[in-house]
Amino acid sequence: MENRLDWTICRVAGEIDIFSAHTLREHLLAALDRPGSRLLLDLSRVTLMDTSGVAVLISTLRRAAQRGGTLRLLAPSPAVCMVLRATGLLAKFAVSSDLTGARTAEPLPSMRLMAS
Repeated sequence: MENRLDWTICRVAGEIDIFSAHTLREHLLAALDRPGSRLLLDLSRVTLMDTSGVAVLISTLRRAAQRGGTLRLLAPSPAVCMVLRATGLLAKFAVSSDLTGARTAEPLPSMRLMAS
């Protein structure tokens, strides 16, 4: 984890699956420990994400909202995008391809998803 200008950047690499999801969830919830926390989750080096990983993202997004915080996805890998598109969840997350844009990213409109 890295802190930059009121944002905590968490970089994830490898597989987010049933074996790693619990540990990832613990780290992300710890990063959101303070009310109003702002978390950038760098998923550019994730090679696989299963439903356990999706559950972690959803629970982290909910926890952030409950605490008045923010969760944004930074440069999700093709593997992550594929799973989020297939589940219809990509529109629920603010996504950016770079660090500068991630600070102002908004969730994608549903219609834009169908066009991509």
